[in-house]
Amino acid sequence: MSLLQVRPSPRPKRIFYGWVVVFSAMVNQMIVSGLGGQGFGAFILPLQNEFGWSKSTLSVARSLTQVESGLLSPIEGMLVDRVGPRVMVVSGMAIFGSGLIFLGFVHSLWMYYMAFIVIALGSSIAGFVVVSTAVNYWFRRRRTMALSLSQTGQGFGGVILVPILVWAIVVFGWREAAIAAGGFSWVVGIPIGLLMRHRPEQYGLRPDGDQEAVPGDPPELELKTKASPAAALGRVDFTLGEAIRTPAFWLIGMGHGFSVMVVGAVTTHQFAHMEMSDGVGLSSASAALVVTVLNIVNIAGRFLVGLVGDRFDKRYIAAIGNLMGSVALAMFALAHSLGLAMGYAVLFGISWGIRGPLMFSIRGDYFGRTHFGKIVGSSSLITTALSIIAPVFAGFMADWQGNYRLAFIILAFVSALGAISFLLVKPPKPPRRATQDATIHLA
Repeated sequence: MSLLQVRPSPRPKRIFYGWVVVFSAMVNQMIVSGLGGQGFGAFILPLQNEFGWSKSTLSVARSLTQVESGLLSPIEGMLVDRVGPRVMVVSGMAIFGSGLIFLGFVHSLWMYYMAFIVIALGSSIAGFVVVSTAVNYWFRRRRTMALSLSQTGQGFGGVILVPILVWAIVVFGWREAAIAAGGFSWVVGIPIGLLMRHRPEQYGLRPDGDQEAVPGDPPELELKTKASPAAALGRVDFTLGEAIRTPAFWLIGMGHGFSVMVVGAVTTHQFAHMEMSDGVGLSSASAALVVTVLNIVNIAGRFLVGLVGDRFDKRYIAAIGNLMGSVALAMFALAHSLGLAMGYAVLFGISWGIRGPLMFSIRGDYFGRTHFGKIVGSSSLITTALSIIAPVFAGFMADWQGNYRLAFIILAFVSALGAISFLLVKPPKPPRRATQDATIHLA
């Protein structure tokens, strides 16, 4: 009688946990952007109608969030490198939801500002710098793809949560909508934050899920190759002090800062511009449709840059994105119909989408993974210094001119300055310390 040999079935290949981190970051960005960043604009006209505050007065809250975020970013960068992203995301989301609930009970200007200070504190602790740093820990070769997928959450926030928020404000009132948004942040955002993890090496894994050393490891050997610093893909780890001494640190920060200026002003005031009779003159529903289209294209742009971002020079892609943003803002400033507003949505959406993930990916390429949180957090001081004035500036111009047209035309030029900054960036040379270590290692 022959024996029947049964071979054990191979174990199913487990999903690399880095993609779980990407998913967690994506949902996090959907909540923070949809209910905080982009969602902020949906509250401006209802608050103005109830309290009679000017647009510039209301916009101060957005600038306060930028100031607070900028001051906290270096601290966040150090903390995420030290304690990991999970503690920060969970605690930050709890604070963020509390701020939205508090917004639903404001009855005075100081309460309004206080609510947004709390919202800003939570969105900063749980937000962009922290989750992007976490993704950068887990990926190296696929860094741009991973960051692009995680940042599609910003687009999904505009596609899914902003229309729901606008609908809730119209149907139930802005107070009820704010309270519900805070509850949603708790119920969804906190459990999703628990999925975050620190560096893959702590779990016996390698970046990108590699099973063995990839060509070029260890980092020191990479320095003896003829590859450019950019081709090293972040294998040379700069300290914060070494990064600050490179022109690339400052030029990327300037380009990023000019871009954030534009995004901050547009997301704050685009609803008001579209709904004003001296603006585009659209209904609330049509304005929400434009923002939805913008975010759908934004998502598509992030997928696109995820596919090509690691194959082409990121500096030039970022510059193209900023130039497209300039054209979009000029079109938006002069728009007087739904068709032109849709043209703005398509151009600005893809501009934002292809540029956004590159701001962190290029820093990871140039400066490495070990001190990434500190480097990104410190560079946020540059972006903050350039961005805090944008929402107030646009609101002031609207109060003075009676519309946003001149403000958006000026911001179109600002976006072009960002393109110039990116074009001037050059990959930094490896620090002298790393070169000396490589020589000793090879000797």
